[in-house]
Amino acid sequence: MANALRGADVLARTLERAGLTTVFTLSGNHIMAVFDAALGTGLRLIHVRHEGAAVHMADAWARLTGQCGIAMVTGGPGHANAVGALVTAQAAESPLVLLSGHAATAELGRGAFQELRQADMAAPATKASWTARSAAELGQDLARAVRIATSGRPGPVHLSLPSDVLDELVDDDPSLWPQPAEFSPDAQPLPAAAAEAALTALTAAERPLILAGPALCTAPGRSLLARLEAATGAPAIGMESPRGLNDPALGAFAETVARADLILLLAKPHDFTLRFAEPPFVDAACRLIVFDPDPALIERAAREKGARLIHRAVADPAAAAETLIARSAGKRRAPEGWRGEVEAALRYRPEAWRTLEGAGGGRLHPIEMCRAIAAVLEKHPDAVLVCDGGEIGQWA
Repeated sequence: MANALRGADVLARTLERAGLTTVFTLSGNHIMAVFDAALGTGLRLIHVRHEGAAVHMADAWARLTGQCGIAMVTGGPGHANAVGALVTAQAAESPLVLLSGHAATAELGRGAFQELRQADMAAPATKASWTARSAAELGQDLARAVRIATSGRPGPVHLSLPSDVLDELVDDDPSLWPQPAEFSPDAQPLPAAAAEAALTALTAAERPLILAGPALCTAPGRSLLARLEAATGAPAIGMESPRGLNDPALGAFAETVARADLILLLAKPHDFTLRFAEPPFVDAACRLIVFDPDPALIERAAREKGARLIHRAVADPAAAAETLIARSAGKRRAPEGWRGEVEAALRYRPEAWRTLEGAGGGRLHPIEMCRAIAAVLEKHPDAVLVCDGGEIGQWA
């Protein structure tokens, strides 16, 4: 094999070709071939001290950049340490791929080094989870993983890398290298009929709300929501915290949600964060529209809400928002008084927060730290402050 490559070389060069050059990792025996293969490439390996940290950092990277995050850890206990962090990324809808080393396939069932059913372990916390089978397919495996992670409702994907697959030699051939389009997410546009039905309902409502999920809580997503609100007149609010209606960042918003007569859920799950849209948190007469990339979540909302769910469609949230904006021209806008009421509720903060202090002795009241952070956030409105794997505010 004059132009032979190892599976590890195929993986490293595919990452480089795809522009996924930042990899959060903790080294270990199963993946040392990838570390060797990274030499001479444009890959930037950021070494951490715990496998869970590699996943959390890839999660944060995805939220901050909009790019699919990449984490790489060793197999066995290294993989087990990383799996718990996938749950945070799953809840936050962060697109990332966890690459885990794995016992050699030829040794499975024979007492292989740190043998573990890794794909099965990661499956409940991922959109897809599987084990690579050959060096020749590694590039396609990676493209598939990235495409799944970024398509529809974004989320984590896991791919295990057996050590013998990483060491396997293959001829350098065009078939090894996936095309750029193979990494791209599958598109799910909003049907025109669904957009028109939603806009008709929005214009007829007196107190409509558009609630968006984490996928539109990035800096570009919030900008898109602002455009959607300007086009339709309906307040468009991103909700990403597991605190839901109790999120302090939303001020007194829960009180206005209880008065809404129509709610459009734009990739925002109908779940506990909305108190399942039941009274007294949402009015019993309030109607719902659900546009979501996940058909299962649409069906769940239909089971829960019955006749209150008046329109539904499978669609990517950004594509749906753009379609609604494009088709809203010339249509009646939501009442300005309602928008002002919602804006005031979102801005509300208890007056006591301005002056609360610790009891002394060098101890801070938590609100003192928040005031200091808020001063920075006001100067930097477009970036994101991430704490313990969860976004807690916009930071430009």
